[in-house]
Amino acid sequence: MAHRPAWPMARRTAWSPLGVTFQLLLLFRGLLLAMALVLMPAARLDLGLASAVAALTAETALAAAAWRTVLPRLRRSPLLCCLDGLLVYAVLAQGGVYGEFFLLTVITSGVAGVLYPWRRAVPVCLAQIALCCLAMAAEPAPGADALVGLPAFYPLTACAGALLRRVLDQWAQAEEERRRIETAVAAAAERTRLAREMHDSLAKTLQGMVLSASALPVWIRTSPDRAERDARHLVSALETATREARGLIADLREEAYGLPLPLAVRQVVAAWSRDSRITAYADLADAAGAMDAPSIVRYEVVSVLKEALANVERHAGADAVRVRLRCGAGRLELTVRDDGKGFAPPPDGALHLLAREGHYGLVGMAERARRVGGLLTVDSAPGEGTTVTMELPWSGAPADARTFWDAAEPALPAAGGPPAGERR
Repeated sequence: MAHRPAWPMARRTAWSPLGVTFQLLLLFRGLLLAMALVLMPAARLDLGLASAVAALTAETALAAAAWRTVLPRLRRSPLLCCLDGLLVYAVLAQGGVYGEFFLLTVITSGVAGVLYPWRRAVPVCLAQIALCCLAMAAEPAPGADALVGLPAFYPLTACAGALLRRVLDQWAQAEEERRRIETAVAAAAERTRLAREMHDSLAKTLQGMVLSASALPVWIRTSPDRAERDARHLVSALETATREARGLIADLREEAYGLPLPLAVRQVVAAWSRDSRITAYADLADAAGAMDAPSIVRYEVVSVLKEALANVERHAGADAVRVRLRCGAGRLELTVRDDGKGFAPPPDGALHLLAREGHYGLVGMAERARRVGGLLTVDSAPGEGTTVTMELPWSGAPADARTFWDAAEPALPAAGGPPAGERR
């Protein structure tokens, strides 16, 4: 018997393929049981049959409702499947083996074929065949064909269950291969990102330092004042290079980049509020659809959020910040709004003009938004606070909000309510 791959039982999701198959088989048995009761003459329904049917119905409903608990135990012990066969036999013996209840008995063998390898499924089939023969012995056979044909249903149904399990195993292998490929692609994207970050920041800083250092001996001989000024600039550039190198190392260790996007936003806001002592709230009530955001989108959105919060701490003088992540209507939107002093942004959203004044933070944030096909806008005015919005097209499937954690709770259990009023 070939080794079967380990089946990935879902922990966070509300279902797994094996669990759904198990529930469908039980639902099918319940349907057959209901059909048998409808087709059976009312005169045949005595107390014994009614009791057996009620017990089987209760067992089927309980197993379907509590499949997360029942299924692992059933997989570990085929004896439980044989006990189910005994309960089915009680219905068969009371209702008649040649009547309406026979077909529902084969579900047990089908479940055995899905759950077990052949060495475990065969004893279940043999037990059901023996019970079927015992029930047939108590009734006159309508024909010789029934003596062979009816017991043959059990191994045939087990074979069908085994084939279904093979399909599920192949699906699991395909999913595992897909995850492996996605991991490899994400690793390649991360290497590309690090190379780009080093080129855009650290490499350019070091190149400028090389040029300044190469000219320094000349200025020492010809213009000591210029040499002193360039030396101070060189020291400042060294500090910048050190800070950029530490930032790259911190990015490698940053756990938030590996989390689903809403969880990452929540963690970043909470950590920033704790360190800056500025009240911050993460509004994630409409962010469930962003749980499966790809790594590149997750990285750029989190990086923009961190830079926006850093700008609030350095320049805004704000008392409170509200961060909102929304996903829906074909777009993903991150909004960072503060109640600080605000400023006069460049006209027509020309953020690149800020670079002339040495304000590279917003320029870098706009570049990050463009890398993932998005757009960064800044809405601000002196004394009116600032709102930074990153918006990008989104085609991800919406998530079930009932399985999503309570996204509306504040990032930190701070006293007081959210920022008063929605500024601009």
